[in-house]
Amino acid sequence: MLKIKRIICLLSFIFLFSTYNISIITPFKALTTDVVEDKSIEMIHKDKTDLNGNPTEMQYEKMKQKELAKEKDEKTNEPEWKEFILTFYTSLESENSSAGAVTCQNKPLSRGGVANNVIPQNTNIYLEGYGQVIVNDKGSNKYFGVDNRLDVFIEREPGESNKHYSQRISSYGVQKVQGYIVK
Repeated sequence: MLKIKRIICLLSFIFLFSTYNISIITPFKALTTDVVEDKSIEMIHKDKTDLNGNPTEMQYEKMKQKELAKEKDEKTNEPEWKEFILTFYTSLESENSSAGAVTCQNKPLSRGGVANNVIPQNTNIYLEGYGQVIVNDKGSNKYFGVDNRLDVFIEREPGESNKHYSQRISSYGVQKVQGYIVK
């Protein structure tokens, strides 16, 4: 009788598993299917993990990459030298607008000020032999409508006559100097 009960029990399990398509592997298969179908889980290639790499070599590579990035930054921060053509002007009434010896910003003309119509106002420029100047005025479109032409303001010396002042500034002529826009 015990054998018959065991056979019936075994047949019941077989019937049960065949009816519901359940197998012993099903729980494991369901688990693996969920993991594979979950798109948030991503396989990482062992070369990308650097787990097997030498720590010293990894440090060296990181330092090398930082140095290359620094060199790249320094190259992009290097000034772009170019040739500027300089002319010179005075505070004399004959060389300025009806507003007098003031900039286009209505401020008094001052040492280190230059005129240009293309370079934005308040831009600093380094000129060899002159140092740093600032664009704070505009000039004639005929001459200063390009980015490499500057009209440099030169101050009057104490007690200097208009004639001597004009002659001194005229003697500077037109000069070509190297320079760059300060960033």
